[in-house]
Amino acid sequence: MIKYYSINGELVNKEQASLGVTDLAIQRGYGLFDYFVVKKGQPLFFEDYLDRVEQSAKWLHLELLVTREALREQVLQLIRANGEQEAGIKIILTGGYADDGYSPAKPNLIILEMPPPVYPKSKFEQGVKLMLYEHHRTFPSAKSINYIVGIYLLPQQQAAGAEDVLFHSNGEIYETTRANFFIVKQDDTIVTAGEGVLHGITRKRLLEVAKHHYAIELRNPSLDELKLAKEAFITSSTRLLMPVVQVDEVTIGDGKPGSVTQRLLELMKAEVVRYLDEH
Repeated sequence: MIKYYSINGELVNKEQASLGVTDLAIQRGYGLFDYFVVKKGQPLFFEDYLDRVEQSAKWLHLELLVTREALREQVLQLIRANGEQEAGIKIILTGGYADDGYSPAKPNLIILEMPPPVYPKSKFEQGVKLMLYEHHRTFPSAKSINYIVGIYLLPQQQAAGAEDVLFHSNGEIYETTRANFFIVKQDDTIVTAGEGVLHGITRKRLLEVAKHHYAIELRNPSLDELKLAKEAFITSSTRLLMPVVQVDEVTIGDGKPGSVTQRLLELMKAEVVRYLDEH
């Protein structure tokens, strides 16, 4: 059972954890976060996520007031205190308590541990649907806490029976609200956006694995290409790799998870096992 959170380096009972109302995370929705999973008591791809926390802080002009080593130890301390072998970890760096209600101040560093999400096997075996929406996130390279568009669209997404919302702009596809998006062309070439999206850690690992087996194009796939795609899938920390078989009314390929997607999923599972064995 998860009993503790970490607030500015101190373990606190999660029922007593709190944040002052003048923090810019509350006043203006300003701050960053990152999320990764814990497997067998180990944070998966840990150093990659610490890299991204540091990068997001730099891009959003927030000062990370602890060293990388101290942040790493705070995360591990929380994992040890809660004693969970399988979990999710969320690191949040807020805008801080702003006297004027607008200017970033000394950030608050919050580390939360929670049960990992569990997805039905059917989503991996049968694939999922995505809903198109014309939008391009502000500062997509930074993992901001601002998810206003995705949350606002939840009722519409749920009514459509969609797993997630797929953002596009000027005829080009970018990413979903919480995952990177890929198509597989008829010749098995894998295409995913190279710029203008969050560079997901699972995306990074998949590209490293996939390049030994398939051609890869880092560019924004077009809406027209979507109609011709052989396969499609998304990657994220919680889903790893999930097949996409429909986008709005467009059926991808034959409407079933394809062989490339299935092979990549197995390769990614092997990558997770390899990482855990080495750490």
